[in-house]
Amino acid sequence: MSTPNAPQLVIWLLTARCTQSCLHCYASRFPKQGNLDEKRSFDLLNEMAAFGVNHVGFSGGSIFLRDDSLRLIEHAYRSGITTSIVTSGLDITDEIAEQLANCGTFLFLSIDGPNRKTYERLRGSGSWDYVTGAVEKLRKFSVGFATVMALNKLNWTEAPDCLSLAKDLGATAGCFIPVMPAGRASMDLILQPEELMSTLQKIDKKAEELQFPVSLWCMPFAGLVVQSNFVHYDFCRTYDEMDLDPQGNVLLCDVLDTRPSSVGNKPLSQAWEEQQESQIVKSVIEPELASPCLDCPFRDKCRGGCFARAQLMSGNIHAPDPLCPKVAGLI
Repeated sequence: MSTPNAPQLVIWLLTARCTQSCLHCYASRFPKQGNLDEKRSFDLLNEMAAFGVNHVGFSGGSIFLRDDSLRLIEHAYRSGITTSIVTSGLDITDEIAEQLANCGTFLFLSIDGPNRKTYERLRGSGSWDYVTGAVEKLRKFSVGFATVMALNKLNWTEAPDCLSLAKDLGATAGCFIPVMPAGRASMDLILQPEELMSTLQKIDKKAEELQFPVSLWCMPFAGLVVQSNFVHYDFCRTYDEMDLDPQGNVLLCDVLDTRPSSVGNKPLSQAWEEQQESQIVKSVIEPELASPCLDCPFRDKCRGGCFARAQLMSGNIHAPDPLCPKVAGLI
């Protein structure tokens, strides 16, 4: 497989700072302080623009706790880079929503339950008011957004209702991702393969019923289960993405602490070359598949599933995805 000259997508965790203590937060493992400083952050965006990066997805923590976050987003916009943000909506004000609209920024809004009880069980008292208030502000300024539900033991049975809520709120799509056992998330929250399979079947049915788009994250095996044309899924074993933590370390995946390089003290181009030449990167992008993956009709798209989940749940980054229904013997 050929490697691109530059990453097309950069996922950048701007900060780990946050005023919430969500039960399933993977970013809690990063230091709260020690972000890339303002000058290096702006220089990095300039390098991205010159290097040909098309899109930067900002995440956190709560990125708006960084004083320069809106200026970074505006700088990316003026440099020809499109942007998106993953956020709980906690710190969104009218002023922020208006600036995001002016920069064409798309939001992925974390809504982990269709009601106050479920949502606040995961994200804390009062958080439901913050997220519903954020929706009002986004709609007021016509900021495009999709909802993101982190599927876990406390909410998985409510996934279809969360999809209905996404449509009612005016989202363009509903996204779903299984919680990973990283950061604050314990194994007690992680779904069993049969639970995830049942959830995917119900999401598939609801998407068809609502005629509403769904995006399944970190579930490249979903084609074994879903059938609706409204449900989309993809894989991340590609050479065209770079993940950055708040300190500028290049991450193999944002839920893993494997660091092939860093942009903190070297040019983006050098860090990109080191990522591409990393043996661990090559091994997960071009895996040597074994059964049952080797015999699977989706092997070329799935490529063994989520390698990060394999590492976190089995201790072997080259193992088949433990949540795949075929791997689990369910189909």
